[in-house]
Amino acid sequence: MRGTLQTSLTVLLLCLSQALCGQKGKPIDPYGEIGITAGLSYYIGDINPDRHLGATKKMAFGAMYRINLTKRHAIRLQGLRLNLEAYDADNDDPDLVNRNLNFRNKITELSVALEINYHEYRLGRLGQGFTPYLFGGLAYYNMNPEGELNGNYFELIDMRTEGQGLDGAPKPYSRGQFAIPFGIGVKAGLTKRVALNLEWGIRRTYTDYIDDVSGKYADPSLIRDNAGLQLAADLADQSIEPIGPDGNNIGMLRGNPENRDWYIYTGVVLSVRLGKDSNGCWK
Repeated sequence: MRGTLQTSLTVLLLCLSQALCGQKGKPIDPYGEIGITAGLSYYIGDINPDRHLGATKKMAFGAMYRINLTKRHAIRLQGLRLNLEAYDADNDDPDLVNRNLNFRNKITELSVALEINYHEYRLGRLGQGFTPYLFGGLAYYNMNPEGELNGNYFELIDMRTEGQGLDGAPKPYSRGQFAIPFGIGVKAGLTKRVALNLEWGIRRTYTDYIDDVSGKYADPSLIRDNAGLQLAADLADQSIEPIGPDGNNIGMLRGNPENRDWYIYTGVVLSVRLGKDSNGCWK
C-alpha cells in the first residue's frame, strides 16, 4: 500500500510540473481569500499498515490564506490541528493484535502549497466559479506521540521505547518534522465573495515515529535505565505473548523500519474573498 502511495506522489508531481509548463494561465488582478477548514484525519503506519476506510478517524480543523495568481494557479498558506490514533487490537492480522501497541498524536501543521486548477477559476465571475484542482507543497509539523497503558496516556518521545540513543539503536527522533503534502479537491463559488472547497490530501513524512513504532524490541532493562523509568519498558513491550525463541522479544522486529509514516486530512474549506473593486467598492 505504501508503495502505491509513493507511486501516486510521483504521478502527482509529474502532473504538477506538466501543468506548470503547459498551462500559462490567463492573468488576473491577484486577489486573496481567507478561510476556515474542518474535517477528519487519520494515519497509515506500523499500527495501521494499509486500512484507509477502516482507519480510526478523528476531527481536525484549521485556517488558510490563498492568493489567486492567475485563473489556473494559486498559492495557499494553511495551518492545521490534526488528531491521529490507532490500535493494534483493531487489526485483522493476529501478529499485530498480539503486539498490542497503540498511540495517539496531536499534530500542529503549517504548510505552503501550489494549487493548479483544471478549469479557469475566478471567484465571483459567471461561468468561472467551479473547478477541480491538484495541490502540492511543503509542510512543517510538530508532533507528540502518546501511548496508553492501564487506561492512562503517557508521552512517548522521552521514553525512548526502542532504546533510541543507545549503542546500535536509532537516534532519538524530534517533535519537529517536515512533510510533503499533496492531493486533489474541488472548489466552487457560492456567492461573489464566498467559496467552498472539498479536499483530500496526504502527507508523505520523513519519519517512522509518528506512532513511536519503527524498529526492534530493545532489552527492557536498557530501556528502563536509558529513560530512568520502569514505565518506559512497560510501554515499549505490551505484547500478549512473546515472539522470540527464548521467551522474550529482545531483538525481534517491533515495526517495519523500511517504511515511513503517512497522515491524511479530508475536509471542507469555507473562504471569503478579500480586496476591493477598482472603483473602491467591496466585491
